[in-house]
Amino acid sequence: MTQETSALARPVAAPADTASTAAFLRRNFREYGMLLCLIAIMIFFQVMTDGTLMQPLNLTNLVLQNSYIVIMALGMLLVIVAGHIDLSVGSVSGFVGALAAVLMVNHDWPVLPATLACLACGALVGAAQGWFVAYFRIPSFIVTLAGMLVFKGLALALLAGQSIGPFPEVFQRLSSGFIPDAFDVQGTRMTSLLLGVALAVMSFLRMPSVWL
Repeated sequence: MTQETSALARPVAAPADTASTAAFLRRNFREYGMLLCLIAIMIFFQVMTDGTLMQPLNLTNLVLQNSYIVIMALGMLLVIVAGHIDLSVGSVSGFVGALAAVLMVNHDWPVLPATLACLACGALVGAAQGWFVAYFRIPSFIVTLAGMLVFKGLALALLAGQSIGPFPEVFQRLSSGFIPDAFDVQGTRMTSLLLGVALAVMSFLRMPSVWL
């Protein structure tokens, strides 16, 4: 009798296990769909370019070319998590960059004071737009849309429609330079590699719940 009961119970449990597995896969695919797509794209181009995509030189170029996007995305993350949107981030970045060019090239400001002034200007712009959203209850879409148009026009006016350059060499090294290598290993920047590994380990240790 026990064997018959077990035999009857097994077919019933199978659909439940299948349903729970399908639900697990569906839930995790929704959460990590973009990551899985990114991995698939990387594998595709790694194969199509005969391994060029993941070469150190190409990865370095990708990081240098997109570093400013990563910085803006980190700021946008806080805004989006709060349930708002910022349409002016590109225009404000362009305006602050134009201000840096004018201060360093046209007015011969040193790099450090000019950088601090530009950071203060960007913080002031963000605080002003946040003030309208928080205290006047104006939707962030409207405030930042106006900011996008205003600061795009201010950047054009500040530059007078022209390109300004060159920037001081010290300032250029912020985007194109490398950390000095203390180990002098041929073909490998060991200092940068060790710093990257250390940061990855620190991130892993500070967020244990993510990996469980």
